[in-house]
Amino acid sequence: MERTLVVPEELEKKLNEAYTDSTVHSKWLEIGIDSDQDMIYEMLSRLNEKYPKLKVTNYRIDSKDNIKESIENIGSNSVYSGYFEKETGSIDSLFFYIHPKLNSGNDFLTRQVMPTLLGIYESISQRTTDLYFNNRPVFIVNLNETNRSEQRAVKISFICAELLGFNYLDMFDRGFRDVLGIEDSSITSNQINNLTDYDYLLSPDGNNEYFEINKDEKILKLISERITNSSNASAEMYRYLLRVLPAVYMAIDKEYSVDMTEFNNVTLSMMDTVRSYISKINVEG
Repeated sequence: MERTLVVPEELEKKLNEAYTDSTVHSKWLEIGIDSDQDMIYEMLSRLNEKYPKLKVTNYRIDSKDNIKESIENIGSNSVYSGYFEKETGSIDSLFFYIHPKLNSGNDFLTRQVMPTLLGIYESISQRTTDLYFNNRPVFIVNLNETNRSEQRAVKISFICAELLGFNYLDMFDRGFRDVLGIEDSSITSNQINNLTDYDYLLSPDGNNEYFEINKDEKILKLISERITNSSNASAEMYRYLLRVLPAVYMAIDKEYSVDMTEFNNVTLSMMDTVRSYISKINVEG
């Protein structure tokens, strides 16, 4: 079945702004793209090439408010989210993009993806039976030309996304699995299939700020220090969630229990949603 990609009007604005920047334009020319429209159609082509079942034939511009309502996001508005629409008009997967010129380090996915997913889950949590945080497939396209994608923290965030089952496409074909210490690029991040390996990926120095593993008692203890000590707890919560959810999934899969007692006194509003979700899969998983 063919699909249309529905994107916010801000995507066209950001691409047009990037096109008029000579530094960005030169990066585009290196991959054979000479205009903002070229970039959009090349993106659709590469999505179809990498994910043939999508069968994206066109795209449509809509307002961020309409998109927010369509995907049932009751959180903040996002200029980075869209969706794939089937011929029947139904939505079967979500779309996110990392825009050109973004130069904010390891916030690539935490700012663009996690707030929307949290807002959607909060909207559907009472009626969904799905044990995964995202109720639809997630596709992320990296349009960013800066060298931020080469930073270790950013590469780890891409691995976290893949461990969560998200689909990731880099328009500049940059790899990120080298942080695993694996030379064979054909080996995917799914090679991290246990908590010990994941713990080492996040903290090769042994200073994991996200969780502790008790193998004897089969407990994954979530650490709250990054949230409670942050001057911007909401932003830090998004960063935390991206990294801790893969660990929670691995723990549940191995029949560990998840200890969230450190978060009992955290009054952050979104924490209630996260606590409710993890408690649910902790019981049903």
